[in-house]
Amino acid sequence: MALSEKAFKTQKGGFTIAHMTEDERGATAVEYAILAGLIVLAIVASLTAISSSISGNFDHISSVFSSVEAD
Repeated sequence: MALSEKAFKTQKGGFTIAHMTEDERGATAVEYAILAGLIVLAIVASLTAISSSISGNFDHISSVFSSVEAD
């Protein structure tokens, strides 16, 4: 949170316009939140896409075990 020399000298105890435009902490937090949301969305979408395949594999394994137990 670096202030320019001029903005620091003119600031007497409150915020100045220069101070608010140089502080980018909120923007960075929003960017990270959007990035995290997109990553979670990609994970959920990929798991949803492959869930039927995984379910089919477990059903096949279950049927193989059931047929082995019956013999």
